[in-house]
Amino acid sequence: MDVQQLEEAWATRAGAREARLLVASHVPAALSQLGIVRPGDRLVAFADDFADAFACGFDGCDVVLVGDPCAEAFAAASEGFDVSFDAEGPHLWWFVNSIGGFGLRVPDLRALGRAARDARALLVVDNTVAGVFGCDPLRLGAVLSLEALDRVCAGKSPRKLVAASVARSQLKRHRVDAAAECAYALLERCDALALDLSVEEVDVLERGLSSLDTRMQAHFDRARALAEYLAANEMVRDVRYPGLTSHPDHAVATGILEHGFGPAVEFDLIELSAGELFDALPGEFRTSPAGGATTRLSAPRGNQGSTIRLFAGTDNPLVVAATLDNALRNQLNHPQLHKLR
Repeated sequence: MDVQQLEEAWATRAGAREARLLVASHVPAALSQLGIVRPGDRLVAFADDFADAFACGFDGCDVVLVGDPCAEAFAAASEGFDVSFDAEGPHLWWFVNSIGGFGLRVPDLRALGRAARDARALLVVDNTVAGVFGCDPLRLGAVLSLEALDRVCAGKSPRKLVAASVARSQLKRHRVDAAAECAYALLERCDALALDLSVEEVDVLERGLSSLDTRMQAHFDRARALAEYLAANEMVRDVRYPGLTSHPDHAVATGILEHGFGPAVEFDLIELSAGELFDALPGEFRTSPAGGATTRLSAPRGNQGSTIRLFAGTDNPLVVAATLDNALRNQLNHPQLHKLR
């Protein structure tokens, strides 16, 4: 396959009219790189864990961060901004994650899609966590879906890649979706994004696409097992996983997500900091490539904070749970830790 064939294959997989591959560190960087959000536009986003990326990546654009991924919050933040779906703009953009933000929130994409069209806004979804396997944003109302391809590449790509997919604009009875048509027209103007992939990158993507469903199901299944273990663990609190009934978006997630509830779990430590837990864990839990076979932990609020985000690999969840349990108990019983406390 060449780049064009890979983009066509991804578009087919995503149910998209067209897809582009980009080299970018994450989805907000890819959206900025596309250049479709332009000076004079307004960008309303729920992305509290990527606030810095939105603060500095969209010069000349009115960026508004909302505290809740609901249609009402987006509509309120869009009031007074005069827009149209004309390609010349200005344009109103709404940005959410299919699973994301602190707490791993799951927005009602159907409701957001309807509200976006009422407000003449263009709904963009970061589908990285759920992935194309676990969520179909374009079918649910988004006009643009972007996904970092770490898990598609099984953590083996030498560069960070992002796929951008634009919705089909043809609706029932020959009606045209003006929002999708506008997004497509803007994407078509981005003709300076020709991507040169190495032979290794092409091979990694091609093999990754062929095995994606099996691997993603394994990530999802292991995340569920680890979420249930953590929910019963007396050494952690506030486990956030859309598949748990305690999650605020559990009911929405059952109608939005597919094949499970994603590969991510978030939780807080009761007595330890994230850095203290990391010190007690084998290094591969921190250094393994994103999207790879090994379960990966990060500290979205910094090593001094207590929040842990876990991305399940395809490794044995029983071994992962036992390793986490031993690390937590060893650190909590550490004499130096008791002295400091």
